[in-house]
Amino acid sequence: MSSQQPKPGIFTLPPQHPNPPSDDFQVLAGFTNALPLPDGSYAKPPTNNAHAPTPQPSRTPTGLGAEPLNIIILGASFAGLACAHHFLDHTLPRLHQSPPAAGPRYRLVLISPSTHFYWNLGAPRALVAPDLIAYDDAFVPLEPAFHRHRGHQFSIIQGTCIAMSTEARTVTLELIGTQAQTRCSQLGKRVSAVSPAATPDPPTVPDAKTQTLPYHALILATGSAAHSDLLGLHGPHPHTLGALSACHVRVAAAQNLVVCGGGPSGVETAGQLAQYLNYTGSWPWRRRAREPKRIVLFTGAARCLPGLKGEVGRKAEAMLTGLGVEVRHDVRVVEIREGFDPAGQTEVLLSDGTRVVADLYLACTGVEPNSSFVPARLRDGKGFVRGNGGTTRVDLAGERVYAVGDVAAWSRKCVGDVYGAVPVLMGNLLKDLRGFERGLASPEGGEKVMEGWEDGVFVPRRGESVLCPITRFGGVGVWKGQVIPGFLVYLLKGHDYRVCKKNLVVVNGTSPYG
Repeated sequence: MSSQQPKPGIFTLPPQHPNPPSDDFQVLAGFTNALPLPDGSYAKPPTNNAHAPTPQPSRTPTGLGAEPLNIIILGASFAGLACAHHFLDHTLPRLHQSPPAAGPRYRLVLISPSTHFYWNLGAPRALVAPDLIAYDDAFVPLEPAFHRHRGHQFSIIQGTCIAMSTEARTVTLELIGTQAQTRCSQLGKRVSAVSPAATPDPPTVPDAKTQTLPYHALILATGSAAHSDLLGLHGPHPHTLGALSACHVRVAAAQNLVVCGGGPSGVETAGQLAQYLNYTGSWPWRRRAREPKRIVLFTGAARCLPGLKGEVGRKAEAMLTGLGVEVRHDVRVVEIREGFDPAGQTEVLLSDGTRVVADLYLACTGVEPNSSFVPARLRDGKGFVRGNGGTTRVDLAGERVYAVGDVAAWSRKCVGDVYGAVPVLMGNLLKDLRGFERGLASPEGGEKVMEGWEDGVFVPRRGESVLCPITRFGGVGVWKGQVIPGFLVYLLKGHDYRVCKKNLVVVNGTSPYG
């Protein structure tokens, strides 16, 4: 018996699959009335027009539910993604468990200037050469990571928050691209039943790059921005991708490289450059190149890694020196002159009055909070958002406003604080939303205090955890306050900079070290 399938004849149509909607992510997110079918396609929603025998009611709730309340998350890095997935997986199913039965509906809105998540944990290695960390590992698209939440009302909007009003409870967004403008305009559009005698007009989308959204709850997870375009996102991800590609070309041609910054980023970058540029082979058969490139690290402090224990900094400097890196302490960069000659070199003016000419200059000098849109009264002297480090609420901003991650003043700017604080934040958000729902059900109105439900309090773990890979097979680090040997640094981070855990972060919202 032949196992071949019969070919379709003239009167036999081959199986066909319906084309996806033009904006398929909006459909998946629940912004149309399309119904999912068993084969994964979507049924066309009923149309209300004059030729229909009976009017078809809208699937959008009426009354309080006619316009869902926006739960807005600003930022889609480690903290923002963790909050978004937690809300859709755990918080949303636990709402609407108390009267009124037809209570408010909620819509999650995730705002990000980039459509892709940048794996900046591996930036010190990714900037050296294109084959060390693949672009597909360094940049992970956001929208496919949320397809498992289809059916929920949520949207990802590409844009940057430029203003925040705590009085009007709104955020003003500068949108990137026409699709973002379309999505943002749809969020404020009410959907109601259409009269059977009328034909609805096609929706109009304002061609506005700046739009304002109201929020019912707001989570500030915008993080911080590195001074270098290589170490973090500065807008859409193609900008960072282009910076990496340009750096690869310059690294290959450079003979004198200058790295500024004695923290983890600077130490890692100097070590990775020395390892991959000046040595061939692998340990223990590693051999130094015949013509090694000169790599200089300016720390600006008395030693490397001044934020960690002294023995960790001394060990890091010994490893760098062994790789041929020239380490200079207590020297800061005063001025940078890019491309001051036809060869495109950089002139670096130092605090001791000397000047250094470099073929490539890499700034690893720290970060600044992404908080320019936050009212000044909510920020501290360095620009970080002031809030309650226990409950994660920003009490001065009014009800249901929270801050988490690097943008928060109370954060120690480490991954551990993010994933330790997110469950506390989301538990307090659930409590606040339930109090709002009970307030709607009470005759006198107003939010109700949830009796017997105490606020969650975030308590940072004792002991810091910093892993600093310097070579391909080792480095220095502290794990929960304890100094660990180099091979553990390799196992925990250095072998692939945790890119193997990227889906845990982007798809599940969990820790890369979980």
